Amino acid sequence: MPRIALRADSLHDPYLTGNGEWCPSCCPNGAPRLMHTRLFRRGCNYCGGRGRIVFTTEEIVARTVAEARAARERSA
Repeated sequence: MPRIALRADSLHDPYLTGNGEWCPSCCPNGAPRLMHTRLFRRGCNYCGGRGRIVFTTEEIVARTVAEARAARERSA
């Protein structure tokens, strides 16, 4: 069976809400008005010049479970 290789560094979709956060170093005021890669620092230690910090799958699942538990406790 052939092995599938991914060409991207990450599977981050910038349009998916909750899949990451803006880099606190490159974007200290939150989301930039314009999405130009020139706004982000190439050698940034946080985001690597992408402007976004990607959450891992485990982090996304953990956050979702925590939100579901909090919603359940509020409704009980």
